Amino acid sequence: MLPLTSATLKQNAPTKPYSLRKLALGSSMRVLHQLLGIGIGFALTPFIIHWLGPEQYGIWALAGAFVGYYSLLDLGLSGAVFTHMSHAIGAQDYENGARIYRTGLSIFSLLGGILVVVTLCIAAGVLLLHPSHSITLSIVVLVVGFQTAVSFPMRAPFGVLNAGSHFETTSLVLIMSAVLRTIGTVVVLRAGKGVLGLAVINLLAWIPGYTLVCIAVHWRYPFIRPRALGKWDRPTAHKLFSFGVPVLIGQIADRIRLQTDTLVVSLFLGLSAVTHYNIATTLDLYYMDGILAIIGVLTPVLSMQMSARDTAGMRSSILTGTRLAICTGGFAAFGLIVLGKDFIRRWMGSAYVDAYPVLVVLVAAMFLDLWQSTTVNALFATMHQKTYAKVNISEAIANLFLSLALAPRFGMLGIALGTLIPSVMVRGFVQPWIVERKLGIPAISYYGLSARAMLRTIACLILPCVIALRFLKPSYPALFLTGALSFVAFALPIWYLEFNMIGSARIRSRLAGLFKRAPGEA
Repeated sequence: MLPLTSATLKQNAPTKPYSLRKLALGSSMRVLHQLLGIGIGFALTPFIIHWLGPEQYGIWALAGAFVGYYSLLDLGLSGAVFTHMSHAIGAQDYENGARIYRTGLSIFSLLGGILVVVTLCIAAGVLLLHPSHSITLSIVVLVVGFQTAVSFPMRAPFGVLNAGSHFETTSLVLIMSAVLRTIGTVVVLRAGKGVLGLAVINLLAWIPGYTLVCIAVHWRYPFIRPRALGKWDRPTAHKLFSFGVPVLIGQIADRIRLQTDTLVVSLFLGLSAVTHYNIATTLDLYYMDGILAIIGVLTPVLSMQMSARDTAGMRSSILTGTRLAICTGGFAAFGLIVLGKDFIRRWMGSAYVDAYPVLVVLVAAMFLDLWQSTTVNALFATMHQKTYAKVNISEAIANLFLSLALAPRFGMLGIALGTLIPSVMVRGFVQPWIVERKLGIPAISYYGLSARAMLRTIACLILPCVIALRFLKPSYPALFLTGALSFVAFALPIWYLEFNMIGSARIRSRLAGLFKRAPGEA
């Protein structure tokens, strides 16, 4: 560890950068935030569509798709700050950590200023090129784009807190912002302010949370001095950009895979179809975010273990994260597939049930992504981000071309299939081979561990299937009862079989005992 500049910093420097208790608390808060977000989304989406109407809601979704590409200006630096800060905290190199923070904050502030200019150009382009609702759409793009520009400098403090496994703090801020945004949405829509009021309230709701995050960073990490934040460290900036370029390529690929579907739908099927397709993608993204909230706490741990040269611990974390993703992702996928059709009918109405086949296909694609999510994080932690970027951009290009090719004939379902088919090839076959080459985990062992976890998950889903057949109806009480009973029926045996190794060993020994010969048998 490099010497600290003062005795005070040494006394106040963080210790034990991660622990099981801390990870459990962070994971619980992340899950709570995701559950709250899902509940708010389910309650607000039909409310927003009712008050805005399909066309104005299509404007809202389309503006979000435009601004979603703003994250590309991140240049992969969020991942660079997060990973290098995790390494610095794991190695207790707090001087380097301070340089990473102030350099990252300076870069993000500059990028935020650039985004303001980009937003003005896009809004002007919308006025000229989009013939329908051009004024409203351009104003919404301005407000949402400015919100994104303001959020860019906040990537540094959020990233530092998460790098130190302070997920409970960032999740609490996100929960507070979500509550404020929900209250504001209801107020402005009932007041008749429409999509413009919705955009403004989404901007204002973030201000208190941003303030608290800045305070938390300087409270938890006293080695980050406010008076030194304006200092730019050129070698550190070069290190962040070198890491960030491959990450940027991966982010471009993710945008193509996850966000171009909306644009393709609007191109071939119109704005009203965007609303229908968005129902499926909304549920799919809730699915992804919920599972990542559970397993995402391992991400900084992998970087810390890498910096401490704990190879055995890192491989153990990779395998644990993979098993956890399969079990939790498998149950959530089961819930969406089994309950999804009745839920959409009750939630949005029978007119939107055509989103259900799209949902099934997208859930299958997302499950494959979640299965490999821990290995992706491990590739970043071990500085193999270039390898993943090449694979991801190949999948994204195949996704885009397949969606464009299948959309004219199969409509929304064809666009969803354009996402699933490349995912099967890349996540199912290519990435395990990369895991073997770059992370030293044999593909056969990785497939074997994954297959066992999948088989146990399927076995533990038999009773939830029976419960669904017995209780499932298109009503909220029946849906909630089915989901709750299914969760209990799944969680208890899967914990015993998959994560309680003593339980698994006992079952295997008892089964083996059935085939042993009794004493004295011929």
